[in-house]
Amino acid sequence: MQCSKLGTVHQDMALHDETEDRGEKPSTREVILDAAERVVARDGSRRLTIDAVVQESGFSKGGVLYNFPSKQALIEGMVARMIAQTRARHDAALSQAEAAGEDPMPAMVRSLLQQKEMDRAVSMGLLAALAEHPDLIIPIRAAIAEMRDEMIARSADPELASIIVLAADGLHFSDILGLDILPDDQREAVEARLVALASEPRS
Repeated sequence: MQCSKLGTVHQDMALHDETEDRGEKPSTREVILDAAERVVARDGSRRLTIDAVVQESGFSKGGVLYNFPSKQALIEGMVARMIAQTRARHDAALSQAEAAGEDPMPAMVRSLLQQKEMDRAVSMGLLAALAEHPDLIIPIRAAIAEMRDEMIARSADPELASIIVLAADGLHFSDILGLDILPDDQREAVEARLVALASEPRS
């Protein structure tokens, strides 16, 4: 069961990446996932149903069920898209830095800090949904571990890289939970310091 779900998530990621690469308009699946995210953001994950997505998306019930035959399939699709978007930012930052002959670590840290742009309500809804379906955390854990390992492998100071990644993750989850632990000016200063730390050579 877990292997099947992991395969589904990776397949969704590949489909998403292909659409983005071709510059096409959003596919039916993407429009349905947009509608599902709006339902979650507005009403919470417990109100995410096929009927709610049908109403929100404007598609027929058959059209929604063809692409996502269950609520769990919708959640899997949302998780896959979240992973794909994060992975795409990471890969783009790495490629651009390497093409410019720059240290890729600061660029990857900036990419990691951009996670806060995801709608807080959607993120909280996905967390709630993952509590109901904990096996869906598997592809998220795998993607995070892969990106973290890439960052650490390219750092002159692996321990410092780990600290930076953990700090960035902490900021991200404080956003999701609405903790607002830092005012905007301090938050910007902290993020700038994390990027600067990523640029420092190992002493």
